[in-house]
Amino acid sequence: MQPFLKFLRDFLLYLFLCVSVPILFVMSRTSVLCEGCQSRFFDGYSHEHIPRPAPQPPEEFVYEQLPSKRRSMRLLNLFSSSPENPQIECKLVVVDIDPKKLTRGSIGKEYEALSWCWGTAAPTSYINIRKNGRIYSKKVQPDLLAALKALRDPQKDRYLWIDAICINQEDIGERNHQVEMMSTIYGQAKSVCVWLGEGDATSAMAFKFIQKEVLQLQNFDELCDSKEASKKWGALLDLMQRQWFSRRWVVQEIALAREAVIYCGAENIPWKDFAVAVELFVEVETATHRLSEVMKKDPQFYHVPGWFEYVSALGASLLVEATGKLFRDTKSIAAATEYGGRNYKDRLVAERAGRQPLLSLEYLVSSLSIFDVSVEHDTIYALLAIAKDTTPSASESELTQEPPLERATPMRKPHHKSSELLLDRTKSALEDFTQRKRYTVAYESSYVDVCKTFIQFCISQSDPTRALDIICRPWAAEDKKSPFENHSSNGNRRAATINDMSLPTWVPTLSGAPYAMYAHAGVHTLKMGRKNADTLVGLPTALQRNYNAAETRGIDRKTLRFKKRLHGDMHFSMYVKGFVLDTVQQVYPASQGGAIPQEWIDAVGWRDVDKSDPPDEFWRTLVADRGRDGRNPPVYYSRACKESFLKGGLPSGSVSTSDLINNERCSVVAQFCRRVQAVIWNRSLIKTKSTKTESDNIGLASKNVLKGDLVCILYGCSVPVILRRCEKKKTPDQLAQEREEDFINTIRDVQRRWKRKYERNRSAKLARISRLLKKLMRKKGTSMDTSDPMIMFYITRKYGTRWRRIVKARRALARKELLLLEGATPGTSDHSVENSVGSIIDIESQKQGHAEDHRPQTPLPKSPGFPQPPQTPRSIPLPQTPSTAPNVYTDDDEKKRIEDEKIRIKEQIAKNWDKNFQAWVKRVPEDEEDERWYHYLFLGEAYVHGMMDGEAMEYQNMQEIKTSLFELR
Repeated sequence: MQPFLKFLRDFLLYLFLCVSVPILFVMSRTSVLCEGCQSRFFDGYSHEHIPRPAPQPPEEFVYEQLPSKRRSMRLLNLFSSSPENPQIECKLVVVDIDPKKLTRGSIGKEYEALSWCWGTAAPTSYINIRKNGRIYSKKVQPDLLAALKALRDPQKDRYLWIDAICINQEDIGERNHQVEMMSTIYGQAKSVCVWLGEGDATSAMAFKFIQKEVLQLQNFDELCDSKEASKKWGALLDLMQRQWFSRRWVVQEIALAREAVIYCGAENIPWKDFAVAVELFVEVETATHRLSEVMKKDPQFYHVPGWFEYVSALGASLLVEATGKLFRDTKSIAAATEYGGRNYKDRLVAERAGRQPLLSLEYLVSSLSIFDVSVEHDTIYALLAIAKDTTPSASESELTQEPPLERATPMRKPHHKSSELLLDRTKSALEDFTQRKRYTVAYESSYVDVCKTFIQFCISQSDPTRALDIICRPWAAEDKKSPFENHSSNGNRRAATINDMSLPTWVPTLSGAPYAMYAHAGVHTLKMGRKNADTLVGLPTALQRNYNAAETRGIDRKTLRFKKRLHGDMHFSMYVKGFVLDTVQQVYPASQGGAIPQEWIDAVGWRDVDKSDPPDEFWRTLVADRGRDGRNPPVYYSRACKESFLKGGLPSGSVSTSDLINNERCSVVAQFCRRVQAVIWNRSLIKTKSTKTESDNIGLASKNVLKGDLVCILYGCSVPVILRRCEKKKTPDQLAQEREEDFINTIRDVQRRWKRKYERNRSAKLARISRLLKKLMRKKGTSMDTSDPMIMFYITRKYGTRWRRIVKARRALARKELLLLEGATPGTSDHSVENSVGSIIDIESQKQGHAEDHRPQTPLPKSPGFPQPPQTPRSIPLPQTPSTAPNVYTDDDEKKRIEDEKIRIKEQIAKNWDKNFQAWVKRVPEDEEDERWYHYLFLGEAYVHGMMDGEAMEYQNMQEIKTSLFELR
């Protein structure tokens, strides 16, 4: 037995050596990874590839509807992981908002909000979201994926709110409500994380430059004059021109933030430090232009004049300036620091109580036009939460869908909950006593409707003498095709004709904005530059107004109308009152790049430039008769004008104001030329002629003005405007169709308002009954049975008047029917048919089946706890006379004749009404020059010398110029 075991041992050892030695030999040799199938082969020899399927992402994530769109939100739970992990693992958590804790609600979890730039990149990356024990994928933009990797903590989970993930972007109703809660979401976030994008050497230099040098104020003057700092200032400028600073949503995201941190790749810096650096940068360059002079010392930049010329118009500069003056911090902010020993909620209450918005929605939209949006609706909606006169409110279209009025539909129960209905009614009642008005957020509406609603709101909130200034400021995003054309809240496809309607001319677009980012010669990136003149009306500030052309004549709100025409050439009309002041007689070439053309000088008759002073009306027209601050021009502008024409290269065909600013070492001439550029850039010099006095005036208007256009004064507008009358008159059929449409739309609006009011009142009544029943249910021994006498006593007492009226009408009807059936005479006693009437009422109640039939048909039982209604004695019959006897007809032919006569009279009344209505619709103005025959195109504001400060109204009174109603399209 022992030799056998020895043999077995030797055999196993031999077998082990035969297997292990080749394996060790193969492993000792170099192996190569095949790029085709990711398998190993040796010495690069060819082999048969093994096809492997590409890894597929998990199933696509599907959102679940929020429990309450107004009282809940989602947070992203970002799981911790090492930086080397390329996958993002997370989970969506639904949290509730408690409306009783704070004015705008309280969120019971600490979180951070992410502010990032959506851009136009397609969502090609994806993240993994855990849900119910499974992993799903959701596509995101690559920039968002990079932000999540940079913000991921390797040790602990992180809760974030990200609009692209936490909001179901396909649900328009949810988007409306989330926009309504933006102030709560960003205001209660522990911090706002600003993601500028991936970092590079330039961004790293800018971050280090801010922290190590710019914030050291004791050496700031030397830094501004240092030649070695030119590249660092250029790096800071590149950082300020990142795409994030061009988003309009970032204004409220930063303004509402308690704290904010800027991330750019691996670098980060507090927002307060960045804001200080930007303010210092803009202040030094705007006041002295020292930094542009420093850039000229560097050979890399010396050939580009005015490197930082328009740095104050950058999005970063405007953002820092706007966030600094959006709110006023009262004493409660200082008192909030005393809550150091208390919890986070107490400090948040104190801070929110002390923040008062200072700027109106009109001011914000007009002044922040440089910020871009990816959806046109956000031009308005992105600023609602930080305006002093608006409170965002979600559209109720998904809750109360209104059927077309042409179809008769049964009345349905409103979808409102009683608590939300009570809240809405309370807000509506308090709006009349507060400055902030509810502004509806409706992404399902077409963009032209959103613009019209904004203009209507501005007109209602503004000073009546300046209400129409909003149509002179460029603020509307360029007209794009709505992304919600094929998505509506009820799943139906919207009519393409409505969405394709172009913006009317009275909605000024950003193509007329003063500044824009575009390519400049000698600059490798886009650079901020002027492209149009500043607006003459200025910003809507209460303390200053540039002009007062209409004097105290405010807008006529009774005649102001907005009409949407969907027939023929679809258009949106605005009807305003005003009068024609002058007619454009001559249009001269437009100013290119702020230069003053030779033709302008010839037009005013200034012959000897070197020997005579400029005509007073000419140099005042060049600066629009105002200085840089909007007040009267300085007295030295006349001398500066002559100096500019002598040294500005007039023999070449124009006076170059840019060369004078960059090359002429005279600050007085430079200030004058900057003011001239702000007034004449891309504008034309015009000569106007009055139809009454044949007098001439010079002025400035858009380069699109033509000879024959009208200079008009609109009541409620602070400057003159240019209107172009369409020479093609309306036909009588078009006038009739418009009048008929206006009548039908008015009827529909009235029906819609009454219907909405009825539904709200009905819902409120049902809510009151529900609260009453719940109150009674809390009493001992009370059941929900509607036959309970105690419950029915209270309901009858609450709505007894209506019930008694119904009972009275039914008794009268039953009495007449009974008299006819039994052949009673007119003198039949009312008391003799009492029992029969009661039986008929019971039969009719069973037939009707209404809610009112649940009210008691018998007297309430006598008990000490129930007050008894007084009983009217019915035993005394009333005396019957021919005047009080009921109209009982025994002759069927007579009764039929009377009924036919009634029908004939009704038909005749309807026929006459229809005839008169058609005659009214087809009635046309007799005067061929009546304004109702024509419509006008709005060509923008204009400067007319001598007609800017009330002189036009005096001229109208003297010449007896009639007031007209203009239809602007």
